[in-house]
Amino acid sequence: MKLIDQINIKSQLLKVKICGMKFNIQKISDLLPDFMGFIFYPNSPRFVGFDFVIPKLKKEIIKIGVFVNESEENILKIKRKNKLDFIQLHGIESPFYCEKLFKKGLKLIKAFRINDFFYFKKIVNYIPFCTYFLFDSNTIYYGGSGKKFCWKKLYEYTFQVPFFLSGGIGMKDFDTIKNFSHARIFGIDVNSKFEIFPGKKDDIKLNAFIKKIRNI
Repeated sequence: MKLIDQINIKSQLLKVKICGMKFNIQKISDLLPDFMGFIFYPNSPRFVGFDFVIPKLKKEIIKIGVFVNESEENILKIKRKNKLDFIQLHGIESPFYCEKLFKKGLKLIKAFRINDFFYFKKIVNYIPFCTYFLFDSNTIYYGGSGKKFCWKKLYEYTFQVPFFLSGGIGMKDFDTIKNFSHARIFGIDVNSKFEIFPGKKDDIKLNAFIKKIRNI
């Protein structure tokens, strides 16, 4: 059975994606999140380095490499070296660029920064090439800002591609997540609100959060 088929079988359960991993990777792996993300963007405080090799994770965990306006050559090289399951594009990558990676057999997550004026029809041309979208806050940073956007905006999203909800999500947001309903929400993406410092996650808080999410 293909990896993507395994994911879709369990799609009724809200997934947990922990992004910005750099330190205490094995300890977080033991918590069995559904996805772990590693940032290959030099301007991020969570940049792991282009020569980084992801340590062995629990086999159930899906590995994501996060890139921002990176060259196709570098993405392919890092994907092979780390046996990445997904590539997350968090910059201003075009649909044409996504198409090129898709045709090389890469599974893509495309991130978009959302504000009150975001027009969802602008992402139509990405649909054929992306397994998931990720909706994040519209800040000057490419993720990890710790800031939220208005989730009500997502009710304007009516396409079929499932999405991750991201942007400043922490423990105190659990009740809001529980009460947020959307036909295409697939998972929750967490990062800075569960950190001791950039790249090092708080395993106690994450353990509690994962258990609560899986009880929804």
